[in-house]
Amino acid sequence: MLALLEDLQKSNPVFVLTDEQSEAFVAQLVQRPQDWCIQSKALFLRSRLERQSSRKVERALMQIQVLVDEFSGECPSSVDRTRCFFGSGLLPIWSVQHFLAELFMSLGLVKSALSVYEALEMWDQVIECFTVLEHREKAEQLIRERLQLGETVDLLCSLGEVTYDTGCFERAFQLSGERSAKAMRLMGRMLFFRKEYEAAIPALEKSLSINKLQLNTWFLLGTAAFRTEKWELAAGAYRHCASMDSENHEVWNNLSAAYIKLKQKDRALRTLEEALRCSYENWKIWENYMVTAVDCGAFEEAIRAYNRLMDLKDKFVDVEVVEILGRAVNDDLVTRSGEKTVTLKASLLKLLGRNTASVPNNEGLWAVYADLVATDSSPKVPTLIVVSYLCAEIAVPN
Repeated sequence: MLALLEDLQKSNPVFVLTDEQSEAFVAQLVQRPQDWCIQSKALFLRSRLERQSSRKVERALMQIQVLVDEFSGECPSSVDRTRCFFGSGLLPIWSVQHFLAELFMSLGLVKSALSVYEALEMWDQVIECFTVLEHREKAEQLIRERLQLGETVDLLCSLGEVTYDTGCFERAFQLSGERSAKAMRLMGRMLFFRKEYEAAIPALEKSLSINKLQLNTWFLLGTAAFRTEKWELAAGAYRHCASMDSENHEVWNNLSAAYIKLKQKDRALRTLEEALRCSYENWKIWENYMVTAVDCGAFEEAIRAYNRLMDLKDKFVDVEVVEILGRAVNDDLVTRSGEKTVTLKASLLKLLGRNTASVPNNEGLWAVYADLVATDSSPKVPTLIVVSYLCAEIAVPN
């Protein structure tokens, strides 16, 4: 059964369904203890599955702690321990202790993890713990001690992170034969958060030229390029982000902003549609979509976005957009799809009726409403003009 479980996990992708199937095997093994090695391996596998669950992670931690204690205990005897040792595939004690330290870190128990890493002499993880605990002096001292035994790329990168010295990253990059994406990524990241965007861009580009599968690095590059007004570079970086993570609304929204700067408003409108697909309840994206739709002449989409914004925000008003829509309908312009804007008059009147009902004291809305109705010679026009005038005179705060 243990062999079947190992085959299941190795022949299937990491997925919820695979974990659920594995849990069934583990439950059977745990309920029928027959051998110490097999039982210990089953308990370890159960803990590894349970670490993903917020409700069960504490039980996984306690279980691994018990296993570590049993490894160093006197019971059971050595004969019982080794009966199915080779067939069970039981991990060595240091691997179980390493897993215990990872659990400590995931739960924020950094000091407990530090003691385990120090016992295992896993110095990279010890340095990470010191950094998380803000013990930068201890981290620097340990790194310099390790560097005396020989320089490595990882140690130089860690020293750069602790001391904020970009020279350490450059030394690490040269030591690697200019093949370390990590060194340039960390250097670019540090320069970015110092707001030295011009200097950060070459470092990030070098890192990505070595390893293109770095989503966060592409995003940093796009942001740095955007803040230095390098619109083409920003758009290219955000396109890479979108190809790697198509469900990230922030990436699509930033990409549309870059397209707007490049005067490519049609592409910006399409990318905003992708952003809305990922985050339909985000009013900021709807507002960007509405403004971009007006600029592109997609007046029907602008009216739809305005209605959606009234759903998401109480007493939403954008008089400038309403005025543009009103002029477009009165002048009978051609929409982006090639239709006459006069066909949108009923939709716009309905929108204005809804908007004035929720915000009755805005003179701009009433003025546009009156202009639209005036083209039909409606008897409502004088009333609407009077209401607009009264709102302007009273100037009641919105």
